[in-house]
Amino acid sequence: MSAMSEMSEMSERGRVFCLDQQSGAALIIAVLILLILTVIGIFAVTTSTMDTKITGYHKWHVEAFYAADAGLDYTVATYPYGNMHYGNPTWSFSNTQPPIFAVTATYLEETPPPVGSGTGVRAGFKMHHYRTNSAGKDQAEIASSTIDMWGYRIGF
Repeated sequence: MSAMSEMSEMSERGRVFCLDQQSGAALIIAVLILLILTVIGIFAVTTSTMDTKITGYHKWHVEAFYAADAGLDYTVATYPYGNMHYGNPTWSFSNTQPPIFAVTATYLEETPPPVGSGTGVRAGFKMHHYRTNSAGKDQAEIASSTIDMWGYRIGF
């Protein structure tokens, strides 16, 4: 064999030897990239699942709040102001159909009207104080909300 052919053979063996040592590197890199992509995918799915749950809970709480607010609106529209006094201080109403709410209105006291209100004590006007509590629930009855309202009306 000539010197040239020996060098050619050694360089071929060297290349083959180098390739033999790197044959698993591509597999390891591919597995690492797949592992990183899997972790990112799991994080994305977990985040979107949590966001969906939070959105659902928020929807239920908003629905419960609006039900309680509907109870207040109903009370203001139908409250028997003229019949509320010390002898009959509490009025209650429940709605079992959506919006679901339970309202309790309580007559608290009467005081003279404020000065400058255009109503005089000499004319017989009084300021009647009320407290209204409305508890609302969402349709699935998962969330609840309570609104407490204090108010007054001026009358006889």
